[in-house]
Parts: sequence; C-alpha cells; structure tokens
Amino acid sequence: MKKYFVFLAVALLTIFACENDDSIVNNNQVAFTSFSVPVDENPVTLNITFLNPTADAGFLTLSVVNSNVEYLTDYTTNPAVIEGEIILPFEKGVTNVSFVFQPAGLAVEGQQKSVKIKITNVSIGAVAIPENSSTVDLNFGEAPVQVNTITAIQGGPNLPNQVFVDLSSGMQTSVLRNKWDLAFYSGENFRVKLNSSLGMAIKQLSTNNIEESVEIDEAVSVGNYDGGSVTNGDIGFVDHPNGTINGLVINVDENEDNNKVYLLNLGNSLSADVVQNGSVNIFGEARGWLKLRILRDSNGYKIQFAALDSDTYTETVIAKQPEDNFTFFNFASNAVVPVEPAKEKWDLNFTTFTDYVDFGTGNVSFVVPDFVAINNLAGTRGYQVLETSELTYENFSALNLDASEFSTPQAVDQRVIGTNWRDAEPFASASIKADRFYVIRDEAGNIFKLRFLSLVNDAGERGHTTFEYQLL
Repeated sequence: MKKYFVFLAVALLTIFACENDDSIVNNNQVAFTSFSVPVDENPVTLNITFLNPTADAGFLTLSVVNSNVEYLTDYTTNPAVIEGEIILPFEKGVTNVSFVFQPAGLAVEGQQKSVKIKITNVSIGAVAIPENSSTVDLNFGEAPVQVNTITAIQGGPNLPNQVFVDLSSGMQTSVLRNKWDLAFYSGENFRVKLNSSLGMAIKQLSTNNIEESVEIDEAVSVGNYDGGSVTNGDIGFVDHPNGTINGLVINVDENEDNNKVYLLNLGNSLSADVVQNGSVNIFGEARGWLKLRILRDSNGYKIQFAALDSDTYTETVIAKQPEDNFTFFNFASNAVVPVEPAKEKWDLNFTTFTDYVDFGTGNVSFVVPDFVAINNLAGTRGYQVLETSELTYENFSALNLDASEFSTPQAVDQRVIGTNWRDAEPFASASIKADRFYVIRDEAGNIFKLRFLSLVNDAGERGHTTFEYQLL
C-alpha cells in the first residue's frame, strides 16, 4: 500500500577519494553518479562520469540483469539492450556520458521489480572501474491494480473460510473460520474480540476468581431463528457489529480487581453437511463453554481459561503485534495463530458474521452468511451508490466522487457493505442486488468502484462470491 523509495546521490569526491592511492595505477576512472534510483512512469537519464577527460573515443559495456521484468515489455533503453548488454559510446575529451531508461509500467503492489545495470568494460585502456560505484539499481515503484475481478476463496456452501482481500494488489488470504477464538487488539486500548463467525457469546460475571465453578447460562447465545420467531440473541452478549474498538465486550482494565471472570459460549463448529444448491449451512455441533479472565501484562495481555467446573486454569501471555490490528489466539492449541494479513495489507473480509438483525421486535444478535466487512480499523472507508438511469457503475468516474461520504459514520462502520449487496433470504437461494455498487478508499488513499457479480459458481453452488472493481 504505502510506497517507500530510497534514493542515494553520491558526490564524486567520495567516489574518487582514493585517486592518489598507490594501489591505483590507472590514470582515469569511471563510475555511476547514482547507485539506487526509484522508477515511476517517467524516463530516467542515468549519468556515468569519468574522473578525467577521456584520452580517446570509445565505448562502455554495461551488463543488464532483470528481476521480474522483461526488456521491451516493462522497459526500454536508449541505446538498446542487446543480448543482455548496452554498448554506450563516448567521444574523446568528455567527462560524462549518459543513457535513457524508459519504464513501461510500475510494479503491482506486492511485487519486487528491478533492473541492475553494471559497468563491465571500457574499450580504451588506463580506465579503472571502482567496484563500489560500478552498478546502479533501478527499482520500480508500486502501483495499485487498475481493473480486476476476484472470486473469494470461501470454500463452498458451508462457508468454512474467512477471506481477506487487498484491493490494490489483488491478493487474497483465506483461513478457516475456526482457526481462532479470541483476537487481542494491538493498538493503544486493551480490548479483546470474539470470533463472531462462529456465533460466540459472552457474559461478565461478578467474581474475579477464575478457580470458582461457573454454571452454564443458555441465554448467553446468539439468536436462533426457528418457526418464525427468534430465541435468545441478547445483543449485550456479543461485540457490537460496527467494528469499533469500544464496541468490544471485553475491556481489560489496568486495575486487576476490575477484570472479572467471563462465561464464554464458544459457538458452533464448522458444518460438513451437504446442502441443496443455492443454499448454505454454516453451523455444525456446539463447541461448548469455557470460563476465562484476562489481565494486562506490560503492553500485552495475560489470559486465564478453564473448564467451567475446574479449580485450576491455563495461563498464557499474549504480546501485542503493532503491525497487525489484532493478535489471534486458539484455545485448543493454547497458542497465537496467524489469521489476518498485516493491517495495511487488506481491505475487505468475506466471512460469516454476528450482526444485529431486527425481526420485528427490536435488534437481536444473529449470525449471517455472505458478510463483507471493511478494514475500518486500518483506515479503509466506503459508501454505497444506488444506480439511476443517469449514474451507473459503468459511467461512474472520479468526477462523480463525493469525498464527504468517506467521513460519515456509515463510511467508518465495517458494515458499509455487510450483506446489503445480496437479497434478504440468507440461507435459501439468494441473488445479488444489481442496483448498487460501492466506492472503497483504502488506507493508502487509492479509491475503487466495486460491484458484485455473483454469489454462486457455474454449478449454482454458494460460497463463491465474485466481484469486480476498478481504480478511479
């Protein structure tokens, strides 16, 4: 996302400081004046300097080594590269000679593209080539993907995977939803997130003694829709679905006495059932219950957890990882596990999700499939556009952008896409809403228009969401 370039300009006095060294018997030297050059879309003039005027006309031989680039496809030079070399002529009596490097395209984010050019020979004698100044590295800057279509690797109608997509690089990362249980915030606050994709729920108790036995409370669960009504689903037992840090149920206080024991409903395992085409089945067997208590540990966390009737517990220290939004933890392995890419390396998350849903009597917690979250904690923002006869996805351009939309509460909410892109029958046959698209701004400031094309594959199987997007 962010682009970092390093440019080193070196004074010739430094290059040739050893001119009078007795070990150098040659009476002239030749060197590049820049050793590392960032490349954008513009041509680059590369200068090579002689210490003294050349005694005769001649030529330099420059070797060219490509890394993830091809000559004529990614760049050209004048003079041309022939069989991996540039032959660069010079006149008698000159102290400078140059050639032009013309890029034909930047690197896609995540790629490393470069060209190394080295002075290997001088046609006239008595000219030394100092090793430390004989080479220039040309490093292609990163550019976001211009146009792309992606099918998220969700794993089919049981939706076993969470998929993280980075729009600017076009890369996606897919992990099993049950790989993690809790996520520990890496920022300044001390908050802990539940794995809402599994339908986890939590209740704070009055005790701070983890060794006490705890009773199951069946009300601590997400909503269950059955026969036209919803059972349970108290929204106080789940994280707020807007994705703000202050909306997470677990807040770890600096004062240990304020950190109470929690009753944790672990939700449901992944389903392995075969379902009818067009439908989804996201939940398997119940995963049971745990009690836990979380304390601060320096600039990290200390987690204590156990079975409900156990008078002993497991304790583990979890460090914050500043490059990530969260550090993810798995109870079964009692270990930190990799889940999300680095916080600046993803924009969208395709997942099942515990949302607030109103079935007519007020909000209840409810797990929905086909949810798309934005990476609001790292700065991703977005808004929805409803098509009209004058304004469509095809003709929407940078001229139609409304920058003020990125500052609204809706733009910051991770549910800006959510399930709004498909119809309201989440578990039966569903289809996309073709009357809308989304404008997404990533952390680096790249702005894309994005629309969904399908939530099934060619065989009609769910869990293969396809979308397209374009850089504005």
